[in-house]
Amino acid sequence: MDQTSPRRKVMERRASDNKYLHQDFHLSMNMLLSYIDENFGKEKLIGYLGQYAEAYHQPLKRELQTGDLGALYRYFSGIYEKEEWPVKISYGENDLEIGQDACPGIAHIRAKGQKPCPHYEETYHTVYSTLCTNTPFEYKLEYFDAETGACKQRFTRK
Repeated sequence: MDQTSPRRKVMERRASDNKYLHQDFHLSMNMLLSYIDENFGKEKLIGYLGQYAEAYHQPLKRELQTGDLGALYRYFSGIYEKEEWPVKISYGENDLEIGQDACPGIAHIRAKGQKPCPHYEETYHTVYSTLCTNTPFEYKLEYFDAETGACKQRFTRK
């Protein structure tokens, strides 16, 4: 049947037409972290997350190196909006603070009946500390609840 046939309908879609969901990323990342931890230990897990942060966040790091704290605000606002996850983000010229009552990753992992890696907080601490290395900013995970992922994160200008 040729494409001009009145009985044939063609639908064009792009990935960008679909709702952004990456919840299963959290599951696969958690399985990877648990595997590394169980087979190689916490230090290798931290090393992996550091390498991941350097590679994945390279464009964001370049923006931070210029002193643009707004880059972090845009990044986190966009991610949490896409996740449809409620957070409190305070942003000023020298400080960005993120407060959340739970972590979307941990919530999804638990909803699927799985247990978060015992060092899940390193997905915050190591990743964002690494992101801030060699930039005018420093990162501090002020608290982290391992059960829910409730936490307070702070990025400050040095």
